[in-house]
Formats: sequence, structure tokens, C-alpha cells
Amino acid sequence: MFNLPSSAALQGTYRARWIVPVCEPPLADGWIEWADGRILGLGRGTPPGPVRDLGDVALLPGLVNAHTHLEFSDLAAPLGVAGNPLPEWIAAVLRQRGGAAATPEAKAAAIAGGLAESAAAGVRLLAEIATPPWPLPEPPAAGLEWIAFAELLGLQAGRQQQTWEAAERLPAEPGSAGSWGLSPHAPYSTSEAFVQRAVDWSRRDRLPLAMHVAESPEEIALVEQGQGPFRRLLRAWGLWEAQRFPWSAGITGLLRQLARAHRALVVHGNYLTAPQISFLASQPQMSVVYCPRTHAYFGHPPHPVAALQRAGIRVALGTDSRASNPDLQLWNEVRFLAEQRPDLPPETLLRMATLDAADALGRADCGRLQVGARPGLIALPTTASDAAALWPALCNATPHVIV
Repeated sequence: MFNLPSSAALQGTYRARWIVPVCEPPLADGWIEWADGRILGLGRGTPPGPVRDLGDVALLPGLVNAHTHLEFSDLAAPLGVAGNPLPEWIAAVLRQRGGAAATPEAKAAAIAGGLAESAAAGVRLLAEIATPPWPLPEPPAAGLEWIAFAELLGLQAGRQQQTWEAAERLPAEPGSAGSWGLSPHAPYSTSEAFVQRAVDWSRRDRLPLAMHVAESPEEIALVEQGQGPFRRLLRAWGLWEAQRFPWSAGITGLLRQLARAHRALVVHGNYLTAPQISFLASQPQMSVVYCPRTHAYFGHPPHPVAALQRAGIRVALGTDSRASNPDLQLWNEVRFLAEQRPDLPPETLLRMATLDAADALGRADCGRLQVGARPGLIALPTTASDAAALWPALCNATPHVIV
């Protein structure tokens, strides 16, 4: 049994069967002291002063979603059909964005709904790919924060300048001041020169940067050979310019470009090669974001997440959007991997949804339980008596949001 406090009442010292800092080994019969959203102390055994016993729960930091597109949060089901090639799905996305329902008011409502769903799922921090205009409302729950990554895209100069100017206005948008970054969208929707311009901005102003890279075979065929379905799609849209493709050094050259950014998130990375993984391992400022259920929706072969982690590369979890995922419940990504990827230890899955994702975004105050942090707090029911039983039990539990 357990009796959890409300977020408004969370002041003082609390004992639980387990405290799971994530950055350190779990504490059996642990306690945590909390005030005004900040951790004042934690340990095991007898705490200082009065304590409230929460019973058979494990306390963990709030979750960190490293990749979202909240504008699609009103979709009842993913677009297209499972297994669709990425170019066909992209065409469906563009039709969705240009449809009659894609008004600023509808977009704002979808984003607000996605934030509310994320908060209810225990997310403390999320990385949002923000497409102009950015109707970002105030967070629906105290403590939920986001980093708004301004989407930069366009194969033609006019469209590139339009998104660039919108990105320059982003710091003045509600909810984005002081917490924003840049996102040159993908190699099929930007040019090499435009990506380099974004990297220079990131480097100059110390902004995080995120880009979809090595997401599909069709993307790689375009970037490496200038061929394939994306070429045909760009021709159909009147956007094909032969001098833009293939890229001068392919996906490897793109990764080397991104390595110059202040901090770079390689989103998806489904088809990274062994030499590319070796390069990423030499770049501690770079991380990979893995969106497991989106990956499965497109029917990709197994993700190289285990090889990335063996190489020492930080891998964070993301939900992507409801355009390719049935919900925005980040814990469902953990559960999915616990079932589908037995080669990934449960404790590693928890890090990917907390500590590793927070570090990928440069937020040392989130994703861990340590003195001074403001990580949010979730509780998972468990009667596990030792750490070996704790990790798999947590992956099968349902989180309860405290903060």
C-alpha cells in the first residue's frame, strides 16, 4: 500500500521502500527531503526530523522526453499505415499541416493537449520541435518545462530565410524565452550550406541543436547518391535541384558538420554505420535520440542502440509525435523496450528516460535525484526486496506523478 502526497503538499521529508537517484545506486529504505520543488537531502536509514512514510514505492526523478512534435497531439492515430516508407509518410504529414483543420487555434490546442498528456505521464522536461508560428502556451502543470527547437528547413533560399527569421523571433515567443535551440530538419528538407549556417549559430550562441539523421534508407539514398524515392518526391513538388544532391561527404560528412555545434542531438540514427558510431563515440557533446515505437511503426530493422551504448554514446528516449506513435507516454517507450529488447538492461532503459536524456539536453538539474536538483518526482509501486528484482519490477509498473 502507498499514500502519495499531492504536488502542492510536497514539503518535508519522505521515506519510501526505494529511492532511485539514477545517477547513483538505488537506496533501500531511503528518504528524500523536498521543498519548493528542490531536493534538500536524501539518504538511507534514519532521516533528520519528522518523516512521512510513503510505503511500498520507488521514488524516481521525473521523465525527460528528448524528442517531440506536439503540433500533432490531436491525432487519434498515426498517419498512414504501419510500414509505410518515410517519403510516403512525409507526404501525409504535409497534407496534415496544410489541411483545413491546421489553423493557428487548432495547432495551439494540439500543443496544449500534448503538454497536458506529457505532464500527466510524469514528464518533467521535453524537447519540442517548434514549427512557425509557435503558439506555445504556459505549461499545464507546475514544473513541466520544454526546450523549443526552432525548425529550420527549406531547399530554396526564400523558404530558408523565412524559417531563419522565425527562429530569430523565437526567444520572444511565450514559453520559449531562455530555453530554446535550433533544428535543421533533415537532409531531405535542408541544404548542406543551411545546416552549416545553423551549426555556426549554435556554436556562436551556445544553443543546442537537433536534426533527424540516418532515419531511413530513402534518406541515405538521397544524401549518398542523389537517388531514390525522395528525389522523385522532390521532383513532384517542384523542389528538385540537382546541384544539392548528393551531399559532398554523405551522412558521415553531415555528422562531422553537426559535431561543430555547441551540443547536438542526432535524432533517430536508425541506420548509423559502424564507422559513424565510432565517430560519434569521439564526440561527447553529441547524443542520439531513439524513439522506439516510432521506429517500430516504420518497420525498421533493429535499432543500433546497444552498439551505440557499448561505444559509450549517450542515447536518450523520445516519443516523437502522435503522427507516428499512439500516445506521448514516455514510460510506454520504456515498457516497449523492456519487452522487445531483452539485450538492454532495465536500469539502462531508466537512464535513457531520465539522466541520459537530461544530459543530452544539457540540463543537469533534471533526470536525477541529487541535492540541489529540481527533477520532478514520480513514484512506482514495488515490493522488490533487492536491487536485482527492483529494475525489472519498475519497468512493469505504472508511474504515479507527484511533481
